[in-house]
Amino acid sequence: MGEQNHAPQLCWIRPDLLGCVWMAGSGEGTAGMSVCLSLLAAEGGHWSVPQRISRDQERSEQNPLLFVSDGCLNLIHSAQLVRDPEQRAAVDVSSSFSMQWTAVLRHQRLALDCLDPSDPETWSAEAWSNPVDLFDDPAFCRNPPYPLANGHWLLPIYRSLEAGGAFGHDHSEMVRLDPSGHCLDQHIGIPDSTGRVHGSIVASRDGTRLLQFFRSRLADQIYRSNSSDDGYTWSVPEPTSLPNNNSSIQACRLASGRLAMIFNRFGFAPDPATSEEQLEWGEARWPRTRWPLSIAISDDDGLHWPWIRDIDTGFGFCGPMNWDLNGQLAYPTLIEGQPGELHVAYSWAGRQAIRYSALRELEVIGYDPDVSAFGAY
Repeated sequence: MGEQNHAPQLCWIRPDLLGCVWMAGSGEGTAGMSVCLSLLAAEGGHWSVPQRISRDQERSEQNPLLFVSDGCLNLIHSAQLVRDPEQRAAVDVSSSFSMQWTAVLRHQRLALDCLDPSDPETWSAEAWSNPVDLFDDPAFCRNPPYPLANGHWLLPIYRSLEAGGAFGHDHSEMVRLDPSGHCLDQHIGIPDSTGRVHGSIVASRDGTRLLQFFRSRLADQIYRSNSSDDGYTWSVPEPTSLPNNNSSIQACRLASGRLAMIFNRFGFAPDPATSEEQLEWGEARWPRTRWPLSIAISDDDGLHWPWIRDIDTGFGFCGPMNWDLNGQLAYPTLIEGQPGELHVAYSWAGRQAIRYSALRELEVIGYDPDVSAFGAY
């Protein structure tokens, strides 16, 4: 749908209808970057022709999220101002050209009883409600909101600040939404979360806590926080054993009770054997390595990850001079369909397209831990 196709998110609109949104256009941070939607219906067997469903051609519309609530399909995305390309040479080297610090979060809705997958007019941009800003101050989002038992939603957001330029000063917060998607109260800060962004929320295995996993601007490891009061307070994020390359992740609680994580299996882990000075929070690292794309599975809420499988390794090139040839595999999304059925979408080949695939939990684990070797024969 554009020179760049990036940041997909999958959502079950109905049990027989899967939706995928992403941003597409000439480039991140440019005017006309818009949100696109495609549908996969069970009876159709193929993805529909995508449509642009956002409306602001003056801003860069990015990082879309879909969720179903209150009888509607809800869309939340960022929309940031853009600079005149002629001003690029005058931009200070310490400041990002993308102007992420000007982004607002916008919300629009589509009544589910009006949506017909076979009729594009029923889910075109004109069929959605007029977009409204969730709140006044700038913010960014990446992963979809988490549903609470009372019908409210927890939306993880992060503040992308101009200070620092390389986004190392970004930090995470939480917003509570009512069933119709409106902001309820004051934003909740995640303590000591500078450099920890793109929060992804799941329930703990026993259902008594919420867990939130974060991308790291230091490109070291995926971080983990927990809440025992429905997201009103959160613990300081702590590193997990999974690497992170300062690129997006997503966690998913599976019907088996296990926890799945989709991520790029690469990171700059601190080496205690060297005297190299370590970067501090507030700084950022930007490795260009966004491969392989992997799924890890844990049976203890992310404390250990005994099962990891690379599901895409790019085109097989390696080394810094081959970065463009290998193609980035980035910003993945992972949801479960039928029990044990994993649905995946991600930016493929350096944002040339969005790739979708499906596999089974047992293809990552390699065997069924609930069936003995003898019982399998």
